[in-house]
Amino acid sequence: MASNLPTKATDALDFTGRFAAALPKTVAAPGSVDWRSLPRLIQEIGADALPVTSAANLLVGIIIGFLGVSQLGRFGATVYVPQLVVVAHFRELGPLVTAIVVAGRSGAGLASEIATMKVSEEVDALRSMGFDPVRWLVVPRCLALAVTVPLLTWVGDVLALIGGLAATTAITDMTARAYITSTSNAITADLFFSGIVKSPFLALVIGMIACAQGLATRGGAAAVGTRTTTAVVLSIFGVIVINALFTLFFTMMGV
Repeated sequence: MASNLPTKATDALDFTGRFAAALPKTVAAPGSVDWRSLPRLIQEIGADALPVTSAANLLVGIIIGFLGVSQLGRFGATVYVPQLVVVAHFRELGPLVTAIVVAGRSGAGLASEIATMKVSEEVDALRSMGFDPVRWLVVPRCLALAVTVPLLTWVGDVLALIGGLAATTAITDMTARAYITSTSNAITADLFFSGIVKSPFLALVIGMIACAQGLATRGGAAAVGTRTTTAVVLSIFGVIVINALFTLFFTMMGV
């Protein structure tokens, strides 16, 4: 396995380079991209994923609320629970949870779709017709992810606040009005945008890894399942790494 690491790293860098090179070519030749698939992709990645990402963020908000009450309540600082929910979810958990759910759901779907096209020789057919698979297949999928993941994150932030409100008011004497007032005072532009800004980058990581695994498929149906599983694992790992790098950057910038 260790001997395959340099090869895998080389393949990853090669695909990243081809994707970067495809972007200016996309602008120069818009017809080389399958724009007709974009509405379908946005529907599948965004609207269809909304229930599960919303539920996940709602539950995370409830968990943060319960945890905040149990820990801060020991010091009589329950009043700071709304601020804890805002900071923890807006800056870190909101983008991370949303991206992980999207990686497990949409990343697997994109990888299996392209892998199936690869084993059925549809990708080779695209090349024979003069289309670059990276521009035709990868660019619209990454664009759909970059558009939808920030929107899903924003909706998730709202539901996390509702979850924190429900958890806090259920087990403390804090009123809903006091919670909402404290929450509105805790929300700042820096906190909000620190989470939203990283979402497109997390989306690109998911899209590039899923599409790269799909295009690298060799063999039959068994290879499709293997590549799909690999895509999900690597996407989740990549999302965590990129999120950690953003956290380090924001910490160094004092955000």
